[in-house]
Amino acid sequence: MKLSIMRRNMKLLLVINSIQPPLTPKDSPYRYKNRTALERVLAYSLQIVPRESIVLLAKDPPVESLQGIRSILRQEWTLETLLQVLREVSTGYETLVYVYGDCPFLDISLTRRMLENHKRYFADYTFSDGYPYGLTPEILETRILDALERLVDRPLQPIKRDSLFALISKDINSFDLETELAPVDLRYLRLSLTTDTKRNRLLCLSIDRENPTGWEDILTILQTKPEVLRTVPAYLSVQVTERCPHLCTFCPYPIFGKDILRAEGFMPEEDFSRVVKEGVRLCGDLVVGVSLWGEPSYYPDFPALCEVVSDYPEVQLVVETSGIGWSESILDRTKQILGDKITWITDLVTDREEWYATLRGEGFEESRETMEKLLTLFPDTSYVQAVRMEETEEGLEQFYRNWKEKTPRIIIQKYDWFAGLLPQRKVTDLSPLHRFPCWHLKRDLCVLVDGSVPLCREDIKKEHLAGNILSQPIEEIWEQMGKVYLDHTKGVYPSLCEKCDEYYTFNF
Repeated sequence: MKLSIMRRNMKLLLVINSIQPPLTPKDSPYRYKNRTALERVLAYSLQIVPRESIVLLAKDPPVESLQGIRSILRQEWTLETLLQVLREVSTGYETLVYVYGDCPFLDISLTRRMLENHKRYFADYTFSDGYPYGLTPEILETRILDALERLVDRPLQPIKRDSLFALISKDINSFDLETELAPVDLRYLRLSLTTDTKRNRLLCLSIDRENPTGWEDILTILQTKPEVLRTVPAYLSVQVTERCPHLCTFCPYPIFGKDILRAEGFMPEEDFSRVVKEGVRLCGDLVVGVSLWGEPSYYPDFPALCEVVSDYPEVQLVVETSGIGWSESILDRTKQILGDKITWITDLVTDREEWYATLRGEGFEESRETMEKLLTLFPDTSYVQAVRMEETEEGLEQFYRNWKEKTPRIIIQKYDWFAGLLPQRKVTDLSPLHRFPCWHLKRDLCVLVDGSVPLCREDIKKEHLAGNILSQPIEEIWEQMGKVYLDHTKGVYPSLCEKCDEYYTFNF
């Protein structure tokens, strides 16, 4: 009984993490009805604890008035320093409520329920599951901070939104966890109700305009108004070259492409620069993927493309490659230019040489040698990929086991029959029970070597062109694609989409 009373009257500390500025720093703070996101977080915080029990973590003083709230400013923050600061500021407190300062929809009723359950069940750590990110806090007992510090296994780790949960997961049986489960699991929507990126800000603005009064209203909006979920692209897939080293039997490119083994067409560097610039102008932060079709190693000056990307701190480059055609000097130069701002996906298809020869052709050894080089140069951003289809299914487990010894970053790609253009060779049906609007229409934009923009990667016959990014405003093209997305929200699908089963797949 004494322990129960003590827990029910425990002293709370609330910490607001405002360390990471928006990915597009030129933007002014998100504001709706003359209140910024941080001002709304502060108002939320004051409903939980008194002003003297609030601490703000940041690099620079915020533009908002803190009105006497304690702030800790540091230019360099790592996961280690975060935990050290949390331990220092929580002296004399039993429980810590941890939130981010760019979450305008933090819900006080959910938080109070989580706090009550945290106390009632004597939890070490309480979190929510199934809700969109940004509605709920993390709650932890301050006495576990020492244990969390010991779980940090690498120096200079960056702070991520899931850093605390990731640490606890390393030794999860040592902690008592309590979970607040959402009545409807919306994790599949992959939403973040934060104001750190342009697309998230636009989503928050659309929700704000619906005037929700709490988390129930927000969940209703997200489920009944799918049009608010489509903001600006997150993934820009660009064909930079037409040439390819293989006539793969599971790819449509040999069917609709020209003589792809000897093709010489490529996107000029200045055009690629324009495409990226337009993408950044519309989207803010962005992932640029090369090459939509063709092998990026065949680009005449691949480091030049990397130089273009390096001009934009908010842009990440993803290279999808067969592993053929890369010299060590090009890979070294790429590392010098982009560091870890580049992700590699090397499609090895299978680990069996005879299957590789049948499905792809020559280059089995070279592709693997390239993958080994990438794991040396880019150990944290290199993925190895196999394709799951009838011809490779038997060897997938061994593929996974072999590469698991070298890297945890393994992709098993589902077979794509390109809406019926190729024979159906998938092993199993992975599609959801109920169809939802296409992920790719919601967040991807594909650009061919001449600047033309098909509806998506499946539109290989270019029957649904949305425009040309080199001659039209990108906003106009994105709006044109949005018309098909709106049809999807109503259950209406053009002929291209009817047979397609890529709508539920998700790019980086």
